[in-house]
Amino acid sequence: MITKSPEETAELAKKMASKIKKGGVICLNGDLGTGKTTFTKSLMESLGIEDFKVKSPTYTYIREYSHPKTKVYHIDLYRLESVDHLLVEEIQEILQINANIVVIEWADKLEGYLDSKNKIEINFEYLSENYREIITKNG
Repeated sequence: MITKSPEETAELAKKMASKIKKGGVICLNGDLGTGKTTFTKSLMESLGIEDFKVKSPTYTYIREYSHPKTKVYHIDLYRLESVDHLLVEEIQEILQINANIVVIEWADKLEGYLDSKNKIEINFEYLSENYREIITKNG
C-alpha cells in the first residue's frame, strides 16, 4: 500500500487497531521519518489510550499504558545497539499473555527473538516527502 500523507498513514493504523483489540503484536520497521511514530500515535488513540505521548526512549525501552480490557505496551528499540538478553526476556514475558497489545518500533533489531502467533509485521519505506510504501505481513 502507498500512503500519500500522514493522515492516510493514521487511517491505516486505525484499521489495524480493530484487528488487535483482543491482543496481538505489531512490529514496525523502517528508516527514520518513514511514518512509524505517526502510525503508533494513531494506533494508540484508536485503542483508547488517551494519555499516549511518544516519549524519547532515552532510558526506557518499554512503556505500559492502561486499557480497560488489557495492557498495552509501546516498545521503542531505536537506541538498542545490541541484543540485551534481559530485555529480550522481559519482552518475551509480555508476549506470553495473548491478551496484551504490543507495538514494537524497530522490531527488526530483535529478529529471531520475537515468537508470537498474533504478530503483524509492518515495513515502512520512504518514497518521497509525502509518499510511503507500507507493507503488511501477518506472522
